[in-house]
This record gives sequence, structure tokens and C-alpha cells, in this order.
Amino acid sequence: MKSFLIAILSACFIATSYAQEYPFSGISGADTLRLGVQDALFIALERNAAVTIQWREQRIAETVANEHRAQFDPVLSAGATKTESKSQRFLGSRPEPFELTTVRTQYEAQLSQMLPTGTTVALVSSFSGSNSSIYLDQYVGTMGVTFSQSLLQGAGFGANLAMLRRARLDVEITRAEMKAVAEQTVADVETAYWGFYLAGREVEIQRESLTLAEQQLQESLERVAVGKLPSLELAAVHAEVSTRQEALIDAQSRFEQARLQLIYLLNPARSDIWSIMPVLTNQPVVPEDELGEIALHQALGLQYRPDLQQAELALQKGELDIARTRNGLLPKLDLFVSLGRTSYAQSFKEGLPDYKSPFYDVSGGLTLAFPVLNRAARAEAAQARFSREQMQLSFDNMKRLVERDVRSAYIEVLRTRKLTETCKVTLELQEKKLDAELEKFRVGRSTNYLVLQAQRDFTASQLDEARSIVDYLDALIRLYQMQGTLLERRGIVNLAE
Repeated sequence: MKSFLIAILSACFIATSYAQEYPFSGISGADTLRLGVQDALFIALERNAAVTIQWREQRIAETVANEHRAQFDPVLSAGATKTESKSQRFLGSRPEPFELTTVRTQYEAQLSQMLPTGTTVALVSSFSGSNSSIYLDQYVGTMGVTFSQSLLQGAGFGANLAMLRRARLDVEITRAEMKAVAEQTVADVETAYWGFYLAGREVEIQRESLTLAEQQLQESLERVAVGKLPSLELAAVHAEVSTRQEALIDAQSRFEQARLQLIYLLNPARSDIWSIMPVLTNQPVVPEDELGEIALHQALGLQYRPDLQQAELALQKGELDIARTRNGLLPKLDLFVSLGRTSYAQSFKEGLPDYKSPFYDVSGGLTLAFPVLNRAARAEAAQARFSREQMQLSFDNMKRLVERDVRSAYIEVLRTRKLTETCKVTLELQEKKLDAELEKFRVGRSTNYLVLQAQRDFTASQLDEARSIVDYLDALIRLYQMQGTLLERRGIVNLAE
């Protein structure tokens, strides 16, 4: 009778102490968001702050390129002036002065353009008229063209297009940076997606483990009640139930942390994003396709890795700087030629500019400027040369770094893939071991300690099996990111457009 009362009291204690309530129910609300992996990726690429910030960085670089392109745009200028004056003039021997009223008007227009060859072309046309109270009216019209060509410094496409080409390379660099940011975002989101799945799976496993311990405690209580088991055995089972409840609370906490991380990366268009509970529609699956030779993955990394592309573009910028600064070492020698026609008349219509006018003017010449020491240009050229050598060393080192990263990620994929197979076999064996230990306990050939140990081993195997699959998927993500092919493998193209 005493043993029976002990059993009843213990059962009441269990029902009171181990009743499960979700400790974080006030943090996450009822608002759900159904997500597949691909859905999560597209939401993040559209809404993630890092991606949108880098997208604007690319737009800024494009405006800088347009700014440098503007120096070769044609420029049209025009002007008009009118001047009226009244004065006195003494003419001949007359003692009385004449009042002289003069009205002068002038109109001018010019179309000029600088060419990448170092040539400046200007088309100029002007028309002026003078109406006087004493003198005859006179109208003068001119039109002409002026050429200026740099022969040494400032001549050729290399020197004049260097800044524009640098700006365009900066655009390409921002596109590579955009790809790197997008790949990092995709990797983070996909890792967080499977991390959230794993956290949920751990909660399920720990809850099942707690249920097994409670069942073992219930069965032990029944055996104590009928005198088949000493009551001292209950202390160990109670302690195990409490330990597994602690493990469940920890798993639930990790689940909430994983939920927050996924929501942060997605940044969904909702009013209260932090209360959203994602509902995952995809389950982790181990791909069955062959991994391929490591040489293939290494070649892909050398071709597609965005940071290596940035280093190569920076190297090209260094070459442009060398060409530009080398041109600055030359003396400045410019050739100019000006051709014009002038019309003279006493009426407005006849005085308009006319290219058939017999009156003309032609001029031409050379200008030379040569700094004696030219220290600034020499220093700039030396700096560009040393910077180019530094960039080359960085590029070579980056190539080795890419090869190392790809090989390291490849090894991790092989390890985790083999581990998934081993963990699956271990789980099956641990389940059989637990079943056998329970049968032995029920016939009195085992103890609570051995049963609980078998349960712990089975729970650990479940966790290891779930983690091994997620670790393998994370390793694949890492490998594809180290190759620079993660976006293409996820069907994401033309992101920078």
C-alpha cells in the first residue's frame, strides 16, 4: 500500500513538473510566412539591406562614368549683345561738335568638341552691325573653323580615354562586388533556412527524447508499485527527465534565435516582421549527383570568383594609370589651325556670314611647353608603376587563395557527405539497441540506467543524422560560393542589370 501511494504521488509530481509550455510564446505571433528555399532567396535579394545598398553603389559608379564621358560631348554656346552710346565728336575745322549716336549689335554662336585623339574642333560664327548718326551703317559677318591637335602630351586615345576607361572599370568592379554581396546573401539565407529547419528538428527530437524519459518514468513507477523495482531507481529517472527538459528549453531557445536570423535576412514586407513564424515547405535532401573532379571546381573558381574578378579589373586600372602618367612625362606640343571667311556690307541681309565671301583669314602655328625638371609627372609615373607591381602581386596571391578555398571547401563536402551515410547507419543501429534494451528492461534483465543511456545515444544519433544532412548542404553552399557559381546554380542571373 505504501509503495502504491508513493507511485501515485510521483505520478502527480510528474504531471505538475513536466507539463510542457512553450517558454517563448509571447515573442513569436500567429502571423506565418510559407517559404520554400527559392522563395526565401528571391525575397532576400529584393529586400535585404546589403543588396540594396550595393545596388546603389553600382548606380553611383555608372554616374561617375557618364561624368567622365561628358568631356567628349559637343558644347554649343551662343551670345548676343547690344550697345548704344551718345557722344560728341569734333570733325575737321568746325568749332561746334557733332553729336554722335551709335548702336552696335553683335551675335555669336560656337559649337566645339574635344575628341579622344587629343583634337579640339570649334565651329564659330558671328554677326555684328553698327548704326551711326554720322557714319555709314556697316555689317560684318564671320564664320570659320578652328582645329587644335596635341602632338605629344595629351595625344592619342590612351591618354585621353584613361579616366573614362577607369570609370567604366569601376562600374565593372561594382558589378563584381554586387555579385559577391548577392552570393553572400544567398549563402546566408540558404544557410539560415536550413539552420531554422535544423533548430525545429532539434526541438522535435528533444521533445521526443523527453517523452521517452517520461514513459520510462511511468513504467518505472508501475514496476515500483508492484514491487518489481526498488523506489531508489526513481531518482535517476527523475533527474534524467529534468535534464531532458533543460535540453528541450535550450533547443527551443535556439529555434527562436534561428527564426530571428532568418527573418532579419529576409526583411519581408510586413508591418511587424519580428513576430512572423516561417513555415518551411522544403525538406533537406542529399543530392545524388556526382561531385566531379577537384580540378573542374578549381577552374570554375578561377573563372567566376567575384573577388578575383575585382583584382583583375584593378590590375587593368593600374595599366591605364601607367599609360596616363607616361604620357604626362612628354613635353606639351600643340598644333593649331584657324580658317575663316568674313563678309562686309552696308545692309543687314548682305552682311550675314557667307562661306563664299572673298575675304578670308588663315592662321596656324605651334606651341611648346616643357617643364625643366618635371618632378611631379615623374613622381606620379613612378607611383603608378609601383602600384601596378603591387596589384600584380596581390592578383597572383588571390589566385592561390581561390585555389586553396575551393580545395578546402571540396574536402569539407567529401567529409560531410561521407558523414551523412555513417550517421544514417548509426541511427538505425542505435534504434535497434534501444528497442533491445527496453525489451530486456521489461523482462527484468536491464536497468533504468542502461535504458536511459540507450535513449540518450538514440537521441544523439537523431541529432547527428539531422545535423549531418544540413552540414552537407552548407558545405555545398560554401563550395559553390568559393567557386563564384552559387547564383547561377540557383537560377539567379542578370542581378546587376
